[in-house]
Amino acid sequence: MRITDLNSLNVFLTLMQTHSTQRAAKKLGRSQSYISKVLAQLREELDDPLFTRSAEGLSPTSYALSIQPKLHRAIEQLSQSLEPETFCTTHIDRIVIHGLEPMLIQFGKSIIEAIRQETDAIIEIRNWTKLSEGMILDEEVDLGLHVLTDKPQSLYQKKLYTSSGIVTGNEDGEYIKYIAPGVNEYENRFQRVLPDVEATIFVDNHMLMNNLMGMAYTMRLASYSQNTDLPELGIDIAIIQKTSKRKSPKNLWLEKLITRCVREQNNHDK
Repeated sequence: MRITDLNSLNVFLTLMQTHSTQRAAKKLGRSQSYISKVLAQLREELDDPLFTRSAEGLSPTSYALSIQPKLHRAIEQLSQSLEPETFCTTHIDRIVIHGLEPMLIQFGKSIIEAIRQETDAIIEIRNWTKLSEGMILDEEVDLGLHVLTDKPQSLYQKKLYTSSGIVTGNEDGEYIKYIAPGVNEYENRFQRVLPDVEATIFVDNHMLMNNLMGMAYTMRLASYSQNTDLPELGIDIAIIQKTSKRKSPKNLWLEKLITRCVREQNNHDK
């Protein structure tokens, strides 16, 4: 058995992710006929069907499942070995960061300004969604800013700071619970400080919440310090990235830049 084209292995790994020749073609920027042709060649060279059709799409065979992690590691190691030893920010094409909306409001401007001082790359900063973890693993997103929680070992989390909450708004009005994806959909952290309060308005849009502060109140994230009167809510903010990419030159640079921006902004806000 001999596979002469490493691109065919990339097609295989993409099919393992997408379970569809059409979606794989779109992700790789190739035609569906090309993906089908490569799959046919792989089936012949590996002497295995690799995928069977089902109602959910292409289902991998037991052989495909067994070789996928080994091929993934091998290609990652090969890619890392081909990366240049010197890293230059001017050669970066695009930077993609996902973060919880309150964090992007607080730190986004300073992060963008710091990036722009070093590179003209396209900057894409978006709100964190339920798809963000998968996009980090698929390397569509470089880094995320989120709450430190239980995550798979394929995601590396580095704590930035401990966050707390500060009550703001019209405390004679109703309580608004701001819903942050992956943080508090099923937990009312505010009740550790306001045990008798029940939320009667739920929003996931920060601007709308701001517009309601004249008639209602909420608890906003704030950097925790033992020297303040803020409550300790057990909320740690972290940088999230793919474990296998955390020591790549781009990620190391981005991590250092974001850490500096966050610390400077927190010190300024105190």
